[in-house]
Parts: sequence; structure tokens; C-alpha cells
Amino acid sequence: MDPASDMNSARRTKHGFTPARRVAGLTVCIALASLGIIFALPSGTSIERGHLGMMSALAVAFMLSERLIFHIEARQEANSYTPTEIALAIGVVFVFPLELVIARLIGAFVGMIIWRRLPAMKLLFNLAHFALETLVAVAVFVAISSFHGGVAMTWVALLIGINIALVTGGMLVATAISQFEGGLYRLIRNEVVSAPVFHLPPAVLATLIAVCATVDPWLGLFAFTPAPLVWFMIRSHAALMHRHRDLMSVHDFSRIVGDATDLREVATAAAERLATTSRAERVTLRLWTNDGTPIDAVIGRPIDRRHLPDTPTDPGWMPLLESRHAWCLNAGDPTSPAGITLGEAGIDHCLIGAVTDEHGPVGVVILSDRQGASRTFDEDDRARLTSMVQQLAIVVRKAQFHSQIQHEAAHDRLTGLPNRGYFEAWVDAGVDTAEEPRAVLLIDLDRFKEINDAFGHHAGDTVLIEAAHRIRSTCGPLDLPSRFGGDEFAVLAAASDVEEAKRLAEKISVALEKPFELGVATVAIGASVGIAIAPLHGRNAAGLLHRADIAMYDAKTRCIRSSVYCDDLEETDSTRLTMLADLRTALKDKALTVEYQPQIDVATGRVIGAEALARWNHPEHGQVDPMVFVGLAEQAGLIEGLTQQVLSLATASAVEWQRRGWDLAVSVNISAQSLLDEGLGSLVATALSESGLAPDRLTLEITETTMMGEATRTHRILQGLADLGIRLSVDDFGTGYSSLVNLRHFPISELKIDRRFVFGLMKDQNDDIIVRSTIDLGQNLGLTVVAEGVENADVHARLMELGCDRAQGYGISRPLSSQAFLFWISDRLKGVSTKSEPMEQVTRCAAPLHHVEV
Repeated sequence: MDPASDMNSARRTKHGFTPARRVAGLTVCIALASLGIIFALPSGTSIERGHLGMMSALAVAFMLSERLIFHIEARQEANSYTPTEIALAIGVVFVFPLELVIARLIGAFVGMIIWRRLPAMKLLFNLAHFALETLVAVAVFVAISSFHGGVAMTWVALLIGINIALVTGGMLVATAISQFEGGLYRLIRNEVVSAPVFHLPPAVLATLIAVCATVDPWLGLFAFTPAPLVWFMIRSHAALMHRHRDLMSVHDFSRIVGDATDLREVATAAAERLATTSRAERVTLRLWTNDGTPIDAVIGRPIDRRHLPDTPTDPGWMPLLESRHAWCLNAGDPTSPAGITLGEAGIDHCLIGAVTDEHGPVGVVILSDRQGASRTFDEDDRARLTSMVQQLAIVVRKAQFHSQIQHEAAHDRLTGLPNRGYFEAWVDAGVDTAEEPRAVLLIDLDRFKEINDAFGHHAGDTVLIEAAHRIRSTCGPLDLPSRFGGDEFAVLAAASDVEEAKRLAEKISVALEKPFELGVATVAIGASVGIAIAPLHGRNAAGLLHRADIAMYDAKTRCIRSSVYCDDLEETDSTRLTMLADLRTALKDKALTVEYQPQIDVATGRVIGAEALARWNHPEHGQVDPMVFVGLAEQAGLIEGLTQQVLSLATASAVEWQRRGWDLAVSVNISAQSLLDEGLGSLVATALSESGLAPDRLTLEITETTMMGEATRTHRILQGLADLGIRLSVDDFGTGYSSLVNLRHFPISELKIDRRFVFGLMKDQNDDIIVRSTIDLGQNLGLTVVAEGVENADVHARLMELGCDRAQGYGISRPLSSQAFLFWISDRLKGVSTKSEPMEQVTRCAAPLHHVEV
């Protein structure tokens, strides 16, 4: 047995000596021990002339044994076995020790030079350990046979000597291998365990042949006949052992690699095991993630990336990547798949295996620079690698699936952004230890529900994906954008101060205000951003997100793009939540009321109708500003119930007026959310049906900006209302984005000039021009024109000069309760003034204190 592992494969040092130097020292020690034994043995230094023929025969036998060598390789071990036992036994019996050593060294040297071509260091070590092995056999034989006389004991001594010599030689080889690979105890244990199988049978046969030869040479020749059978049985057993070790190697590979779940860990573990099992000094393993990103693991000198497949569908590699078997390739081999340029990669011979399964390739492995008894890979290596890459494909798929599960657990599936759990973990991990301030931005999309309701969830998903892309593109490389769910996003920003956080919030808001293309329509949304700064406003995710949420609702309430948290908002937020609960109760109990502001004919002064304005008298806070409770209703999804109650009250009042003989119309404001609700027509029709009011006595007021938000859908809903016979009015005209085309396109019956222009009519020439132009525009289009904010007689007179159709304002009457409105109408019909002060003395204001759109 001799060491077949490459002694240049490792470069570990111990006490300053490399493995090669330690083996060289071991070789010298073995040689010196051999010399010592030669001089200690009887006739140890003599050579008989008559023994030259026997020496020559023995040398030839030792030489031929090198040709019959076979190897058992497993992991980093490689044991080589030669049939030297017969020649060794005959030599111990028939020649002197020195003669036997010389014959064996000459024969082994010639055989190793001709057939094995070992490197110089391995050649010298083998010759030294062959010499010591031979002399141990002689020494044991001499010691036992001289101590115990008798023929039988002589042959027992020969058998024992040969076995001890072969085991000694195996231990020397194990010691040499351990200098490079470690594991001396394991190697020696394997040698002792395998001795009964590989050493004892041939040693028994060799002893038998030697015994027979001493009786008669022809008898010894006859005793030699079972030798081929014994050798065949040993080789067959070795082959079975070799296959068993291969199976164990594959099993160990699957067990060790299979324990890893991260794809990088899988690649590293697999490369290390492939190098060990296949005895390859260079291993390059490339695996691909779910998105096709390559992950490389390299043992030894790396291969240039240009010589590796870029993707699982690389055209030049497809013949190999689609194969389920490993390939042995040589540089310049014309049968090599195109694109595999081994020569340029510095590889003469390699073993390549595609890591693939029924779903396609997931990786490729290249093994080269084989170390061991053979310098090239053979069919056993190819079969073993085929099994390993098949097992590896299963592990890689499992790791990919595990990675996908982990990614999906931490990311939003629709947008690919981190989810709330991932975001909060990052905030908790980074904010408290951050040296610089960090900002948490909470982003809520405006009017997203209307898009879902109008165009379906697919369109909503399109908007969310594009919104996520815009937020991600706006953020810096150190910022962490996230989606919390619904239409809510968040950003952990590396902002150095409040102003930098506000600038980022402004950029995000501007990006989200750009139109979104949905294919069937172009829609516009906005965003409200709340900002909390760490550590100023908190040191953990829960606190920062809570404060950012408060700031976000403040921005939404005040209709601004962003708001920074402050302590004053905490009380406001608490009040808002309380009032939201109270609003639900008020709607459930029908506790909301309606006030009416009269409208008159400008030319005649005749009352022709009234605008219905929602009111909420809170039991604790008193009269709540309509801007507050309408905003709460929109945010909480209560706007439909609010609209339904106002419509019901307004239509019922109009019917009561008609019952009293007053043919008055009533106007009701419609919010942006209600206008985009496909059920609005049904809601209005139900209110008309329940009250019995004629449709033409109901006017629905919509703001100019709301009408233009989603033109296609708005037109469809407005047309449905117009088909019911309801009049439609554009409120606050002049403050939005209407054009003549839009006014002509929509089924509008009325324009209401915004009170800001009417209020400055007598003081600002520009306001006068705007009012006059609007009146002309509306009347030329066949629309009724209503002026809001008429505060005194002078404005009323000027509107009459300009030909305005209708007017309302504090100069005519403040909003009145239902009962007060009845008294006001009665008094006016009787000619009694209801004004407590002359019109010109009424307090001037830019807008009614309680005006609101419902």
C-alpha cells in the first residue's frame, strides 16, 4: 500500500514546517530505521553470489506487482494495493535481508517509473517505506522463529511477519497522508480494520506458496494457482467497498448540504464537499437565485467569470445545462459544448455537471485538477458527480423556495417593497443606535378608494405598483421604502434634520401627483405625508409610526402635502378619534341636522330656493365645523350615510315647502367621494321616491375640481343623475380647472360664482371683470348663474346691473334652521324684514362661517 493523495494539495504548516517538509523528514527517519534494522539482523549486510538469480526474479515480481495495482479512494483518502505478499514471503525465506530489500527497491522503482510516474517526493517516500516494510517482515520472522523452534512455528512466524509488515507500511502511509489532511487516528483505524480483508488472505496464500517451495519448487508453482482467484476476490471486494464509500459520500453530501437553507450557504457547503469527495483541487460552483442572480462558490484558483454561463438559458451552455449527466471534458475537445473554452480558462481536463431537475437548470459545477491515484476523472467520478448534482438540485430548489418564503414573509407581494413587519424590525434595529437622526414618513394616498370603486381592483393594483415605483425612485440609497397595506406606504429616511425630511416628503408628494395611466383612463391622485423624527419623537417603531400617523391625518385634514408631528397634534388626534366614534353614533341616531340658506332671483328679489347645509351639534363640543366632520366621514367611509341623511332631510323640507304652497327648489352639496360612487344615482332616486319631491326641484352642487378629477367616470355618473331630471350645479366656479369644452361636455344646468370674487366685486376691478365674464359665459352657454357671498345692497345692485340670475349670502340671510327658514319665508311673503340689521351693516366676511360641501 502507498500514499496516492497528492502531497502538494495542501499548504498548511505546523510549528513552521510545511506538510511536504514534514513528510520529507518522515522519509529520512524511515530510511535510517531501515539501515539500523539491516545492521541488526543476522547476515544483514551480506549478498550471496548464488542468490543473484533469485534476487532478479524477485525484482521482476515486485516490478509486475506495480502493474497490478488498484486503488480505493474515498474523501481525501486514496489507498493503493499491490500483490507483493507472495514475492515478499519467498524473499524472506530464500534470500538475505539486504538482498530482499535491494530486489524490492529495484523492482518497485522500475515499476513506479514505468507505470505510475510518481513525483520525486512520493517516489522516495514509497521506496523508504517499502524498505522498512520488508525489513519489519524479516525482523518479525527471525525473532519469532528463533525464539520458538519447530517447522510449524516458522511458518506461523512468516505469516505474522508479513501481516505486521503490511500493516506497518499502511500506518506509515497514513502518517504521511495525515500531514496534509489530518485525521491520523481515523486513517490508522481504517488501516487496521481493512487488514483482515486485504492483507490476511494474500499473506496466508504467500505463506503456503513459500512452504511448498521449500519442499519442491514445482509444488510451490502448483500452490501459486489459487493466487489469481484470491486476487480477483480481493479486487471485487475492493470494488464493492469503493462503491459503498461512493454511496456514503453521496449520502454525506446530501446530509451536510441539505442542512443549509440559505442559497449562499448551500453553495459554500456543496463546493467544499465536492472538492473533498471528488478529490478536486479546483471547484467552481455557480447557482442561480429565483430571479437569475448568480451565486458563486470557489475552491482553489477561480475560473474567470467569462468562461461561466451567465444565465440558466445561456445558448452556448444549453447542451450541457439540459443534460442530467456529468461530462468529462478536455481542452480543445471538438465534442465540447460551444461556449466552454477550457483552454482559455487554464483547464486541461475537467468534470462538469449541470445542477438541473425537471423544471430546468439551477446551477453548474466545474471540477478540475484532480488529486489522487489518477490525475484525470474517470467514469466512477462522473457517476458520483451525476448523483451529487441531482441531490444538489433538490437542495437548491428547497433553498430557493425557502428564500422565496422568507422574501414573501418580509415583502409585499404586489409591489415588492418590504412589508410592515420588516419595516418595523429595521426601525427598531437601526433607530436607537443611529448616530444621525432618522425620519419615519407615513404616506397615505388620496382618492385611491374611488379608483378601486370606479375601475376595479386591477386598476387599483396598477396604481399601487406605479406609486411604489415612484416612491422607491424618489428615495435615496440609504432610505427604506415600505408598503403597509391598502394605500398606505412608509419610508425610513436617513434625514439629517426636519427640513431634509420635509424635502423628501415634498418630492414624494409631487411624484405621486403626476397622472397615472390606466389604459382606459388617466387618473390623478395625491398623497398626505406624516413625518416623525427619531429620536426626537420616539426611539422605536411603534412610537414613531403612531406619531407619523397623527401627523399624516393632520396633513390630510388641512389639505397640505406633509405635516411634522408636534405635541399639540397628539391632543388633536385623540379628539379626532373620539369625534369619529361620536360621528358614527350621530349618524346611527340620525342626530345630524340641516340649515338652509335662501337663494333669491336677483332681478325681482323673489325667493326661489335654498341651499341645504349639514350641521352637527356635538353634545360636548357644541357646533362642530362641517369641514371637520365631513373630512372625518370621508376618511372613515361614512360619507354615504352622511349624504343619505342630508338628502333625506333636504328633500323632506322641500316637500313641506310645497305643501305650504311655496314652490322652492333645494340644493345639496355632493362630496368628491360621493361623486365617484356608482351608487350615488340610486341614493338620490331613493331620497326622491321616499319624499315624493319632483326631480327638477333638487339641485346637486359639485365643486369644479371634483368634477374634473376623473372626467370619464364623473361624466357617466353626472349623466345618470341628469337623466333622472335632477339639476346639476358647478360650485365655487373660477377656482378649479374647468374649460369651455368641459362645461359643454358635462350636463350642467348652473354655475355658482365663488364668493371670493363676489365679495371683492365693489373693491377690485379684476374681481368685477371675472364676475361679469363668468355671467356672460354661463348665460351664453344656457346656464343659470348664481352669485355666492352677497353681503350688502351695493353688491346686490351691481349683480343686477351685470344681469346675474340668482344670489345668496349673508346680506340676504344667514343659514337658518328648518323652523327658522319657515318663519323667514312667511315674514318675507308678508313683507316683513327678517334682518336684524340693514344689509349694509351686516358683518362682511369672505365666506359663510358654517358653509360646507356634503
